[in-house]
Amino acid sequence: MSVNIATILDNIAAPVVAATPIKDHTGKIIDFDIIYTNEEVKIASGYAMQNKPRWSDFAMNITSDIPWFKMALDAIAGRFHDDVRYFSPSTQAWYKIEMKWLPEDKYIIITFINVTSEREYYRKLKKTLITDPMTGFSNRTGFADSFAITLETARFKKYYAALLVIDIDNLQNINDSLGSQAGDKVILDVAEVLKQFQREYIQIFRYGDDEFAVIITNFESQDSLVNFIDCIYDAFQLKQISVSGGISMFPTNTEQKDEMIRFADMAVHYAKKNGKNSFIYFEPEMQRVFIQHLTIQTRMNAALLESNFTQYYQPQFDIQTGQLRGFEALIRWNDDELGNISPSVFIPLAEETGLIVPIGRWVLYTAINTLKTWQAKYNFRGIISVNVSPIQLLGDGFIEELLDMIETFKVDPSLLEIEITEGVMINNMGDAIEKLRQIKALGCRVSLDDFGTGYSSLSYLQMLPLNTLKIDKAFINDITSEDGVQATITRSIIDMVEKMGLETIAEGVENNEQLNMLNQFRCNFVQGFLRGKPMPYNLCDAYLAGDVNALLKN
Repeated sequence: MSVNIATILDNIAAPVVAATPIKDHTGKIIDFDIIYTNEEVKIASGYAMQNKPRWSDFAMNITSDIPWFKMALDAIAGRFHDDVRYFSPSTQAWYKIEMKWLPEDKYIIITFINVTSEREYYRKLKKTLITDPMTGFSNRTGFADSFAITLETARFKKYYAALLVIDIDNLQNINDSLGSQAGDKVILDVAEVLKQFQREYIQIFRYGDDEFAVIITNFESQDSLVNFIDCIYDAFQLKQISVSGGISMFPTNTEQKDEMIRFADMAVHYAKKNGKNSFIYFEPEMQRVFIQHLTIQTRMNAALLESNFTQYYQPQFDIQTGQLRGFEALIRWNDDELGNISPSVFIPLAEETGLIVPIGRWVLYTAINTLKTWQAKYNFRGIISVNVSPIQLLGDGFIEELLDMIETFKVDPSLLEIEITEGVMINNMGDAIEKLRQIKALGCRVSLDDFGTGYSSLSYLQMLPLNTLKIDKAFINDITSEDGVQATITRSIIDMVEKMGLETIAEGVENNEQLNMLNQFRCNFVQGFLRGKPMPYNLCDAYLAGDVNALLKN
């Protein structure tokens, strides 16, 4: 290329690049040599192309968001990309990228056309569309544009940036119980708290119905970021507004905007799962757990469709006579790829995704079918207990499904016990009590499982239509300890429940010392490895047929 032409190009306002293909031994284009860049492109790229690098260097030095190499190959093939744009942190300008192949000279020419004025015009036109009318903040669309520019600028200037996603706790419940006006007031209160933090380097957005996003840049250190975010959290606490937040950092966690958003959302999810009303910083372990859970969720869908779950049954015994009371139905899952997956892992995931409803339906159906079979074969008069998730219990149609199964299999409903946990009381006390009363009206028994691990309110026990209370293993573990604390608590619970006319079942009984103490306390029934482990159907069937050796014990 002659010097005169280069001089002319250097005085053109538009950045221009010229490159030639590099081919391997097969003739395939693997890269490009940049043979010329004018002064404007050096300025627009922040002088990242000063030494005329190869194309692969050029792409990484400028931005990885544009498919430079693919665009060049497409241009050579006669295919063109209409609207690819690049924001230059150096010039703070937007450029439209155009590529043209000169087959005779074997050059590909890249031209950066400044479209900042055009973009600014459309930005102003678009402002009314990206502004949330309730709060005055930009909405999710405005966030996408601003966040991309923020990260490009932070990458160029080599400073930190952070994303804080804030989710209002329980907004749906507020709308349902108090009305949408009350919910709107909470949203406006959150906006007022955030407005006091708005600065040149602090951008705030209405990210969703119950979510806000805060982009924070140009802070000196991670400690200063933590201090600032603590101030935001404290401001919400001062106003008694419960919010959950998740924070991701650039470049500490990632340099990709999509990952920044995903990581902040993951952290919000962890905050929600761990009691809400807290801000949590993203950690790499969260992503590992997320991927693991996603894999399990995918496999769980397949397991449900292919009927790969198994029902086990753990026996319960009368503590004084040793007679069999019945069995608790327990779901088990052995996946071909993942192996044995604990219910403590997949049940919470099933509840999050809604799969707990069809899974719970399968568990109940299988248990009632088993009860019918044992009634016919052995005149079995024991009780089958089935755990029912709060989501399943409070969902539409549960009572109708239960009645339909009872009538289909023609089982005695008094031998079917529905187990619930204290979690069913969260925000749904009235609905839960009504559903439990309907279950008892069908003739079924109702048991409260894991008592003492949740809200542990003795007062609501009188409100619930219960037959049985199960004392959690956490109490039984230390019941024989020398300080006597757990023993005193357990005895008090049994005494109180006995006066209420309820039966008690102690879970997790693993040794004779625990058994003897529970017998002294007049506990009615025991369940645990000492008397019997969870067993597959065939061993339970053999045990009911008279084979006492079929029982699995410690």
